[in-house]
Amino acid sequence: MMKASIAVLAVAASFAAAAEEASEPATASPGKFSAEVSVDVLSDYIWRGKICNGNPVWQPSATLTYEYGDFGKVSANVWASMDLTHRRGTMNASRHACGIQELDYTLAYANSFGPVDVEIGHIWYSFPYGNGRSTEELYGTVAYNNPIATPSLTVYWDYLDTAGNDVSAVYATFALSRDFEPVEKLTVTPSAALSFADHAYTGSSGGAEASDLTLGVAASYAVTEWLSLGAQLNYTWTPSRTLRNEGYMGEGEHQIVWGGVNATLSF
Repeated sequence: MMKASIAVLAVAASFAAAAEEASEPATASPGKFSAEVSVDVLSDYIWRGKICNGNPVWQPSATLTYEYGDFGKVSANVWASMDLTHRRGTMNASRHACGIQELDYTLAYANSFGPVDVEIGHIWYSFPYGNGRSTEELYGTVAYNNPIATPSLTVYWDYLDTAGNDVSAVYATFALSRDFEPVEKLTVTPSAALSFADHAYTGSSGGAEASDLTLGVAASYAVTEWLSLGAQLNYTWTPSRTLRNEGYMGEGEHQIVWGGVNATLSF
């Protein structure tokens, strides 16, 4: 009887301890900072189907991210496009601002809900050679992760432009991508993106219409835990109606094959 009583008391004590532990509020793990620095060297600067620079460029980028578990993460990014030659290959052929063609700042919030990734953010585009001209956008992205391929939709709204352009400009991209790992540390990602834009963006008199199509493949090799090297090759098609406001593009349908290499450091 004594042994049975001791056993019962031991079991009761263990249940009491478990109940007390369960009743204590869970302590959230502290957030953490991470940083990423990268540089792309590209044959051309192609942006949303437009040739912003028809000559080689290098595009450095730096991102600081604060992640707080289930609450998602906030990131701040600075990105630039800089000339590698003395000519820009556009209507503005001379070199300005020490070769800096564009300087952008992005603030974003992202979170995951099961297989669905959501991101919203704000982008401020500035152009050092353009007499202080700038434009600002809000954007939102939704992506569905699955074993077959990842579809995504990103919508941009250009709501403020110091050049006085229509601030109702909307641009949307439907994309599909898939990561493959043919060998250890090597990731290959084929992708396709079809974009649409409203008349304020394309300069046409109609409503929303196809803006551009890009097919591409990118590869990244993890040299170390913090260094990766990569390359990309893309084909972009743009119908003539999206080029009417771009004097350096001229008229007519445009097709271009472009790409380059990159290096990324993660901390």
